[in-house]
Amino acid sequence: MKIAGYWGEFEAPYVSAVLICEILDLRKPVEFLIDTGASRTTILDSDAVRLGIDYGKLQRFEPGTAGIGGIVDTFIIPSPRLLFRTENGFYKEELREVFVLKHVAEEREIEERIRRLPSLLGRDVLNRYGLVLLRSDQLVVLTDEFIGV
Repeated sequence: MKIAGYWGEFEAPYVSAVLICEILDLRKPVEFLIDTGASRTTILDSDAVRLGIDYGKLQRFEPGTAGIGGIVDTFIIPSPRLLFRTENGFYKEELREVFVLKHVAEEREIEERIRRLPSLLGRDVLNRYGLVLLRSDQLVVLTDEFIGV
């Protein structure tokens, strides 16, 4: 099974998925930056707003998460699913949780930077796959198949 991605903003690899969560009545697409440095898949502020996430329905993660300017309010989406398009149709990845960040920026410049940050596909998902990045061919692939080098 292969999940194709693409090279996007910040000259970085991305993959698209539909985020599904019953308690939020949510089933919408998200563009995820593939981030091997992120331990968990995380929805950032601009996507949280676009998705219409109601923080009041989510559990707060204490003590928060380190973000731009210090500790960021962090919430947990329980038992979400990510629906990826594959070469043969669709594949559903079931997760224990996904984080949602809510920055409170006091400076306009920082607020603008935060709005540009993409959501992150973290190692909680990436560790289940092989990752192929071929910049010259514009190729980004997550795969569960062995790739000989």
